[in-house]
Amino acid sequence: MIALFILLYVTGIWLFYVKMKVRPNPINLAVSGVIGFIAVGAIVILWQFSAPTSGQMVVARYTIQIVPQVKGPIVKLNAKPNEPLEKGKSLLFEIQPDLFEIAVKQSEAALGAATSTVTQTESAIKVADATVTESVANAAAIKSELDAKNETNEKSPGAVSKIQIIQIQDRYDAAQATFEKSKATQQEAIVALEIAKQNAKLAQANLDKAQFDLTQCKVYAPADGFITNWEVREGSMAVPLPLSPMGTFIDTSQVDIVAVFGQNVTKNIQPGDKVELALKAYPGQILPGTVDSVIAGTGEGQFTTSGKLISAASIGSAGKFAVKIKLDDDQLTETIPMGTAGMCTVYTNTGKPFHIISKVTVRIKAWMYYLIPM
Repeated sequence: MIALFILLYVTGIWLFYVKMKVRPNPINLAVSGVIGFIAVGAIVILWQFSAPTSGQMVVARYTIQIVPQVKGPIVKLNAKPNEPLEKGKSLLFEIQPDLFEIAVKQSEAALGAATSTVTQTESAIKVADATVTESVANAAAIKSELDAKNETNEKSPGAVSKIQIIQIQDRYDAAQATFEKSKATQQEAIVALEIAKQNAKLAQANLDKAQFDLTQCKVYAPADGFITNWEVREGSMAVPLPLSPMGTFIDTSQVDIVAVFGQNVTKNIQPGDKVELALKAYPGQILPGTVDSVIAGTGEGQFTTSGKLISAASIGSAGKFAVKIKLDDDQLTETIPMGTAGMCTVYTNTGKPFHIISKVTVRIKAWMYYLIPM
């Protein structure tokens, strides 16, 4: 449209000065220049706000640092660099499992001993219950005998000697003491059972952890993707430290295409707007898509909490926002290489007659990627 307007403008100037034979003078020359400048400027402004373009675009993927959860020497690196891997199924590497297998056996033995202690304590409770029942019955029998002797003495004073009464009373007191002792033994057994059960739970938890650690000797792909490089070799010591990853894993399950626009032109960009992309990895092709979202925030506006005051000289922004784009072809999205660059244009719902400028621009750029690969 700009080229068309310039052509029409030049034609009008030619007609005005050549065909109409108007003599040029400073006034009409200045007016003609101002008209041309204002008209071209207006077209450019309307074009940029209705169909903004961006040459600052990238295809991004998430990376995962491979860090094991257990420590041990690596016995085998199974995954080859840059080969497709499947989440949870493709084996990355194996850690020597011997010590962890021993830990599982120890935990199994400890759990068996704890379970036996629970069974033994339950039997002790049954014995204590029987002892309590027996002591209650014995005390009741002696009490009946004592009551009978006292009743006999009431009816026939002196029929039962005081010595006999005292002996029976002593036996009853002993039976009561035995009952109290058996009750204490019963309570002790109940407490011992609860402790035994807790020890059994602890032993089970230790076994679960030992078994989990053993499974972690085989590390699988955390997502669909591939390993870009290994930082270790077979025989290296795997250490569960985030600062020393074993390698870098590229997650191919999610692809983000992000372009950067000036904050002023993002005013009209809305989710769902049509997008056309020209990528360096696909010269000559126009890839259609839509706006997923406008990321109305940038790291330049983020203040990090620290013990130092923020330097006023470091405050500032490039005045740009990122726009996330989704391609219409999902299969193509999955195959686009990470880091692919290019340009894109967004067709907003305003100024649709000016969209043609961006349509021509993006197509010219797509074909220029054949001639200008850098």
